[in-house]
Amino acid sequence: MNDREKKLLLFLLLAVVVGTVLTGAKSYWTYLSDLKSDLTAAEQDRESYEANEIANEIYKRTVDDYETMSLGINHNHALASYKTWLINLLETELGLEDVRITNEPTREIDGKYHRHTFGINCESDLKTLTQFLYRFETKKLLHRIKDLAVNPTGYDQLQIRITIEAISLPTAEEQVDIASIEHDESLVDGSHEDYWKRISNRNFFGPENKAPTFTPPPIAATVGETESRTLSASAGVNEQNLQNVSYSLVEASIPAKVKASITGNRLMVSSDEIGRYQFDINVTDTGLPAKTVTKTVAVTISEKPKPRPPTVRPEPPKPPVFNVAQLAYFTSTVQINDRVEVWIHRRDQGQIVKLPIGANIEIGAVKGKIHAVNQRYLTIITPDQELLEIKAGKALSTAVNVTEQAEALLSP
Repeated sequence: MNDREKKLLLFLLLAVVVGTVLTGAKSYWTYLSDLKSDLTAAEQDRESYEANEIANEIYKRTVDDYETMSLGINHNHALASYKTWLINLLETELGLEDVRITNEPTREIDGKYHRHTFGINCESDLKTLTQFLYRFETKKLLHRIKDLAVNPTGYDQLQIRITIEAISLPTAEEQVDIASIEHDESLVDGSHEDYWKRISNRNFFGPENKAPTFTPPPIAATVGETESRTLSASAGVNEQNLQNVSYSLVEASIPAKVKASITGNRLMVSSDEIGRYQFDINVTDTGLPAKTVTKTVAVTISEKPKPRPPTVRPEPPKPPVFNVAQLAYFTSTVQINDRVEVWIHRRDQGQIVKLPIGANIEIGAVKGKIHAVNQRYLTIITPDQELLEIKAGKALSTAVNVTEQAEALLSP
């Protein structure tokens, strides 16, 4: 065998060995892959079994819970007990009046449970309705609201119709005391306040409630003295006649050197130190839901002003004195036998004064005695012995001082 043949034989042997190794390796990897597939299937079977076990356990606990939440299998007692609980909730706890509650005959459903149906018809407002729904949903009972119809009859006044279904499981107790079953907030995922916000934020009957508008007045006060202001806010252009607003201080915002309080809509502020201060006021309306706006009030505390010197004011002039003689008229002269009378019409008294010659007269500024009279003139002599002359038909205030006129003519 020459060298070339030896090389060919060696190559052939190497090829056989390599082929054998490759074939064995392929079988090995196939075997490993099959093992991994079997292991994966086994793990899936185990997980499925554990999941089924957990599901069975959850189902068992759920059924146990449902049995404790079920109405009793004594249907007459279940109807009466549940209806009594509804009446107590609506009338006693929530204070509603004229509540009408009806029920339908109990029905068996698919041979698995019995269904009790109740109807409620009443009037309420949204806040009371929310309280009812919260108390209903947190009650650990197998019941539900099948239908809820709400019709507005006025501002925040609602006509309510509710259809309720409650369940009795065949494995439940004979009789169940509905009133003794507790409430669980976790059933509605929140507190009563959270529940109220979720419902009241959905306004089905009108536009969204707007926050009130409020512009705080600036306040200037004197140190050591209390200054007050009347606050005024608007619930809104379309809400002003339907809502009210209330005011409250944000206590944490009040400076230590300032005293502030609110009574109704009256704000009172004082401080014993000079300076400029600020604090916040909340204004809340009565809309659904209620809206609050917070505004800042600025207060300036100043020194007491120095007292001003008293101002000397001139004595006011005396009011003019009305001369009653303007309303007294010399109307006529009447002679009865030998007696002559002067008739003077006093309009201020609505009467005729009749005076003879020599009689005293005092009407307004005219004082004296009747001195003489004729159809044209009435002459009166004053206490100073001056003669006054009044024409017929004229007021006594038109009297002419004849003595002064004569003296004026005689004087050089």
